[in-house]
Amino acid sequence: MIRHAQASMFAANYDELSERGREQARTLGEALGRRLAEAGRPSFDAVFCGPARRHVDTAALAGFPDAVVIEGFDEHDGEAMVLASLAQLGEGEGGLSAHPKFAKLAREAADTSLDPRQRSRSWQLLYEAIMRRWLRAELELDGVETWAAFHHRVRAAFAEVRERARGEVAVFSSVGPTAVVLHEVLAVPPERAFEQAWRLYNTAITRVLYSGERLTLDGFNEVAHLPRTQWTHR
Repeated sequence: MIRHAQASMFAANYDELSERGREQARTLGEALGRRLAEAGRPSFDAVFCGPARRHVDTAALAGFPDAVVIEGFDEHDGEAMVLASLAQLGEGEGGLSAHPKFAKLAREAADTSLDPRQRSRSWQLLYEAIMRRWLRAELELDGVETWAAFHHRVRAAFAEVRERARGEVAVFSSVGPTAVVLHEVLAVPPERAFEQAWRLYNTAITRVLYSGERLTLDGFNEVAHLPRTQWTHR
């Protein structure tokens, strides 16, 4: 499982890779190429990716332009979840002001005068707080995929990969689908799986061994292919 390269946080289209992200993806490709060559192999036995532009482009820049798209490996819509949740909170008694923690983080995340790192941190804290409610099924948001539905489709996508491919397989995706895989492999609660997955750097490699129904985590959040200056979470 390979997380996509850095996308364009706070840009009009988040799904586009940033210039740094494009560099990360190319660096990843060079490292994977060396590893495969050292093993005497021309490529992976199969390469898949989610449908998002950042998934497809990361795979292509890493040297796998023909990665097979599996829709189930798409990320859940975190932005829609946060915005719908804030709108719902704002409709209650006292509006959003009745939830000062959420209101403060939302203001900071939207404040373009702040340092991008502070905005990103505020967004992440807001996102995590709301997501915990989403994972506990405490939110009923119109038009927003539930945790149960997201979990089901990623599990199905992961099962499809295991059924279709043997050998060494690469999947380019996002934090959310990797969290579901961790949830399945480690048998930890969803919240704990996401807490681990939020540590994933862009282009980080997580390795899972599978044989029949047996699943084993063999490596997590590997970014040895990147120079330290390219380690990013967003």
